Amino acid sequence: MTSPARAQDAGPQAPATGTADQGEVVVTGSRVARDGFQAPTPTTVVTSEALDNRGLANVGDFLNEIPSFRPSVTNQTNTQSSNLSGATFADLRALGNIRTLVLVDGRRHVPTAATGQVDLNLVPTILVDRVDVVTGGASAAYGSDAISGVVNVVINKRLKGLRGDFALGVAEEGDNFERRASLAWGTDFAGGRGHFVIGGDYVRSDGVGSWEDRDWSRRYEELVTFANNRPAGTPSRAFFGGVQFVNSLPGGMILGNNADTNPANGADVLRGIWFPQPGVVANFTYGQESGGSSYNFSSSAGTPPRLGQTLVLPIDRHVVMAHLDYEISDAISIFAEGSYGRAGTDYSGPIPRDTSTTGARAITIRRDNAFLPAQIAQIMDANGITSFPMGRANADFSSTRIVNSNTTYRLAAGLKGDLGGGWDWDAYVQYGENRTDWQIRNMRIQQNWAFAYDAIRLPSGQIVCRDVTARAQGCVPLNLFGDGAMSQEAVDYVNGTQFHQVTLTQTVVAANLRGEPFSTWAGPVSLAVGAEYRRDSAEAVSDSIAEAGGYNFSNPRPYEGAFDVKEAYAEVVVPLAREVPFLHSLELNGAIRFTDYSSSGGVTTWKIGGSWEPIPDLRFRAVRSRDIRAPNSAELFSVTSTQSTLRNPFSGASRSYTVVFEPSPALKPERADTFSAGAVLTPRFLPGFSASVDFYDIDISGAIASFPAQQILDNCFAETQAGTPGPFCSMVSTTGSGAATEITSVSVQLLNLASLRTRGVDFEAAYRFNLGQGRIISRVYGTYVADLISDDGLGIAPTYNAAGVIQTRGSVIDRAGQVGGFTSGLNLGATSVPTWQLNGSLTYEAPSWSTTLTARWIDGGIVDATLVQPGDPDYDPLSPISVADMNVNSRFYLNWSGSINIIDQGQRKLQFYAVVNNLLNAEPPFPNTQVAGLYDRIGRSYKVGLRFGF
Repeated sequence: MTSPARAQDAGPQAPATGTADQGEVVVTGSRVARDGFQAPTPTTVVTSEALDNRGLANVGDFLNEIPSFRPSVTNQTNTQSSNLSGATFADLRALGNIRTLVLVDGRRHVPTAATGQVDLNLVPTILVDRVDVVTGGASAAYGSDAISGVVNVVINKRLKGLRGDFALGVAEEGDNFERRASLAWGTDFAGGRGHFVIGGDYVRSDGVGSWEDRDWSRRYEELVTFANNRPAGTPSRAFFGGVQFVNSLPGGMILGNNADTNPANGADVLRGIWFPQPGVVANFTYGQESGGSSYNFSSSAGTPPRLGQTLVLPIDRHVVMAHLDYEISDAISIFAEGSYGRAGTDYSGPIPRDTSTTGARAITIRRDNAFLPAQIAQIMDANGITSFPMGRANADFSSTRIVNSNTTYRLAAGLKGDLGGGWDWDAYVQYGENRTDWQIRNMRIQQNWAFAYDAIRLPSGQIVCRDVTARAQGCVPLNLFGDGAMSQEAVDYVNGTQFHQVTLTQTVVAANLRGEPFSTWAGPVSLAVGAEYRRDSAEAVSDSIAEAGGYNFSNPRPYEGAFDVKEAYAEVVVPLAREVPFLHSLELNGAIRFTDYSSSGGVTTWKIGGSWEPIPDLRFRAVRSRDIRAPNSAELFSVTSTQSTLRNPFSGASRSYTVVFEPSPALKPERADTFSAGAVLTPRFLPGFSASVDFYDIDISGAIASFPAQQILDNCFAETQAGTPGPFCSMVSTTGSGAATEITSVSVQLLNLASLRTRGVDFEAAYRFNLGQGRIISRVYGTYVADLISDDGLGIAPTYNAAGVIQTRGSVIDRAGQVGGFTSGLNLGATSVPTWQLNGSLTYEAPSWSTTLTARWIDGGIVDATLVQPGDPDYDPLSPISVADMNVNSRFYLNWSGSINIIDQGQRKLQFYAVVNNLLNAEPPFPNTQVAGLYDRIGRSYKVGLRFGF
């Protein structure tokens, strides 16, 4: 995707931009600004014309089509998360969106999440002049978080006149209806010494309601785990379509081996009895898979895995920005800028399912339960059964509803001036505040749930909760026998609304000085120096139940914290040769930045690079840099808890335990060593053609991650057995001793223990030429990822049993070519990326109309690099990590857009445009629920609109 950093090469010209001539374009790859300079760091420039050509609602949607980006958080990928849902984050190199720095006009933007990212929904698309993408480490120039690169959104501050864009869109299936209205206006004042511009977007998209709304999503393609006594030659798991849960049904079903004391019946007489409706008792028919074995899933009947979940999130977004410039004198000018944005979503989340047969989270129905059907009571009495476990899918009373909103205010003001002699300066102050509110409605209060379903009948006939202590005061008995059997009063007692609000503030004061202190024989030396102070604070509040850890998952806790940063940098460009044989141009570029964090101390970042043009047609470039990512507010302050099923290594029993995810004030910045080298070709014999190729290598050490809860328990057990209690036992709260040791809770803390490394090649070619009365504009760019290696820091080597059968892949996993296991990109997670991605466009632009085809190809791959499948040297069906075919096919997407200029008279413009996305209606590849993120979930969709200017 890298190319010569020339804004005019990034896309066709729009019919009505209303943009005045802005002269020199300062590209984000460097802090140094001088005519003709091109940074050695690979940089791509995307213009507003290219954004208009795709007709997309926000900058993030466009960036996610560029091969070096991974769409880790969008309205199509984050449908099961609560705190980041509806956002669009930039994720370069699949290293996690927390490692991509987003700037607006070269300045930091207040984070829109406690994890440090900026939601691109909060930038008004109508005012975007261009987007600079620096695909390499840039911490020396811009500070923390720029490990994988920088996205700088440059605002059109010279707009004149009124500009608008109104559009409607809909999916071919009749849903995902989208409305967009954008307006911007700019004018000079004070005789041209001042300029004012204001613009904003309103976008509302209805999304796609549920997994039942698409043929491909209704196939329910899931990973099936087979029983331990599976037939010979059958791997431990496989992907199937038509998969449904049979251990949790609507209305409830009886699970497992019950306490049957009648040996004469020779069977578990209760297993599989189902309660589909209130008062109805039925026998569930289990599905059969190949080999004649029954598994935990069924292809015949059961509960759909994504029951009730939203397929594509609805988005409601409005944002406005205003900017003012004024020349106080010929040498000094001031600016002021303000923005307001709000984006939100309201959608159905996962329903709670109860599947366990043992432990604290299991539904245990006793013989004297007041709602027990009479025929079940008779079977229990006849066979000496006193209780049984129930599995249940609880969509009838606990279908969660997630409501999020994100509100951001930002104010900036500053001065800039010309000192003469080629020197200029600028300084600014900026304040931003972001508030994220999220609710999860119909969320189970775990203790109330346990009280309510354990109901008994008094001799008087009254049904009450068994527990009559003060802690169960107000308990309303809950009937679980049959879909919808419970009363509304019981539902209200069991469910609550989890509330969490996070307020982030950021204050920045910065100053920069640029100039040319002296010259070499090859030209002037360019220097940039600057300093910055930044303070970030976070304050979170939660409801009292979440604070006490009372819901069945999430339970964010209140927290408060702040850190400040003091930084100083210097950057220099030294020309070494100019216009001599084989040295048409040779330049050296270096930068250094010292950063002092109140949370983690001082750290130095640097870069050294150069560019060499042996002839005007060919330029070579290379950069070596040291980059960092400092811990964000969530990593320093946030606490959450959930219930997880873990194995107690002291007793061997598995059940649900409280797991508390804790921050660590001792965290240090992650450190990355980055190298890139490439070439740019702009042949004089072929005007309008340019091409580039760049190799990159990013190696991150001390990545912030955590030990899994089960690993903490196992290591604590090993410490206890060795008689040397150590750091792992300090994370485990226990009672008792020996085999009677009981786990109270497990604390999972963040540590600088992991590493990430990626290597690959970016390439791009563009060609434009006149044809007839118009011109052809073509472009193709792609990325090849050779490695994406994660090391969790646990130091576990691949393990094999005595027979040589692999048991685990170990701590070091190369996920290049993995397209499943998509996560939001925080810390490590199941980071994944295709080996190859390509994107191309072909436009014909005539004086009064244009047409464009845009194509995107995603390489095939595998679902999970931690598993072994047939063809793998380590494959053995006896392995616990063996899997049948998990290959994923490649996908090709084709989009079309076209426009007609109805009015084109100077400033007066009126253009009609249309867009067809996913022209071939390509579905996500099998298995579709495991490969979210890279693939379109909407299907063929249409958009029409009007753009105008005057």
